[in-house]
Amino acid sequence: MNDSQILERRYAPKGTIVIREGEPGNSAFLVQSGSVRVFVNHDGRHIELALLGPGQIFGEMALVFDEKRSATVEAVEDTNLIVITRQTLEEKLRKSDPTVRAIVPMLMKRIVQTNNALLSRHADVKTLLDVVRNIYDIIHGSLPRVQQESFQKAVLPKLNQFLEAVKSFEDKYTEK
Repeated sequence: MNDSQILERRYAPKGTIVIREGEPGNSAFLVQSGSVRVFVNHDGRHIELALLGPGQIFGEMALVFDEKRSATVEAVEDTNLIVITRQTLEEKLRKSDPTVRAIVPMLMKRIVQTNNALLSRHADVKTLLDVVRNIYDIIHGSLPRVQQESFQKAVLPKLNQFLEAVKSFEDKYTEK
């Protein structure tokens, strides 16, 4: 296979389930146009994990692990997808640096472990607050220094207001 090989494309009309939680899988999908929502069923509820658009990939765990799909993905509008098979990834990894070949499966395993840990944790306000603070810190830290102050001034006051509102709600409506 060469890098100019044409990859399989798939069209998913609005409302189509592209992959279903619990089914086996051996391919991932790159959203070329349109959008999809990723969700899981947990304790009888649909929990939305992500809304993905052009340039984003889903189903990537199936490229590394022989496990069942961990989420369901539905087209929220007419969507064009590029199919990435396990064979395609394996071939690209074979051509890559040995360090990359070692790191990719390890990263994927850690992502699975983290997802499972988050789903199995009892969801509470403290967890929400911790996750929101961590996401802010990650984004802030990933920005160039010249943008960090602007980001902090634009986002931090609103974020703190949100966190205070959530904490106030918890104080008012949860039993001590």
